[in-house]
Amino acid sequence: MNLLEGITIIDFTRLLPGPMATHLLAQMGARVIKIESPKRQDYVRHSGAQVDGASILFHQLNHNKEMRMIDYSTEAGKAEIIELLKNADAVIEQFRPGAMQAWGLGYSDVQKINPGLVYVSLTGYGQQNEYAQVAGHDFNYLAYAGIMSLLKDEHGKPTVPDTQFADIAGGYMAIVAMQAALLKKAKTGKGSFVDVSLADAMNPFIAVPYALHKGGLNYRQYNIINGKTTVNYAPYQCADGKWIALAAMEIKFWNNFCAVVNKAEWQRQHVFDTMINQFPKAEVEDLFKTKSRSEWMAIFNGQDVCAAPILEIEELEDAPYHTQKNTFEDFKTSDGTNMKTIGLPFRIID
Repeated sequence: MNLLEGITIIDFTRLLPGPMATHLLAQMGARVIKIESPKRQDYVRHSGAQVDGASILFHQLNHNKEMRMIDYSTEAGKAEIIELLKNADAVIEQFRPGAMQAWGLGYSDVQKINPGLVYVSLTGYGQQNEYAQVAGHDFNYLAYAGIMSLLKDEHGKPTVPDTQFADIAGGYMAIVAMQAALLKKAKTGKGSFVDVSLADAMNPFIAVPYALHKGGLNYRQYNIINGKTTVNYAPYQCADGKWIALAAMEIKFWNNFCAVVNKAEWQRQHVFDTMINQFPKAEVEDLFKTKSRSEWMAIFNGQDVCAAPILEIEELEDAPYHTQKNTFEDFKTSDGTNMKTIGLPFRIID
């Protein structure tokens, strides 16, 4: 895809958020030059099984970038970076506030070199507040955003997700903000400093419970899409131990489901009639355990019931949905090793 063809991005980021953002930007056609210092290499290089001198995740996130090892704390290294910045459109960094300035590569420094540069700083808590220098990781950002208060087990204990929501959301937000600043540059010729906080990137995820709260409702009790309060929006285990996501939120979809499974007596007039304090959820659970996941999905096929198989990671590459969507794309490492990464999650149709 060549949407960003002609755009050059200098990438100082490490770990997951920034590298994921620049990976996607490179997939969109941008030229991304990844800078590592021999004194502070990307930690992901050494995380997990090694292939061609680096981890699988490192290859997946960085295979489509130009890699440069430059010690920018030295005068020679800094000079090399400056030459790259002169012709760049954007730079993205992921250090704590003040780190790039200490190396003479802060926004005010590079603006003198390239006034039109878009400078994205991706940090945990942003630049100008009392939390700016506080260390943090994905779990901390979810905690501050209120997300962890929504992820609790039946005993009320917060459950840490197995994936990094804030890191990925922050990466997406960095892309959105960078592209907005690049549009501004295209119109005005002026660069921008873009302050992106990983914690703040999670704020939109609380939209529904926050709205319920502000409306005076108990968001735990009335949030019908949390998978806990209603029978029509919940996970169900099948006879083979696999799971199905039933998301028949609108009453028409729930009533379709009831008709398909020959349970007309389960049909209701209003979505709130499907809340677990009014509906025997155990009966639905027992029903799902009478057939395997594949049998249920065959029954639901084309029936407008909002059901989907809860796929395990091991199933993804061979699942029809992903094979038809080309979710995973092939690439080769420098030594010719065949690998797969996650493809761009959208398509441009001319």
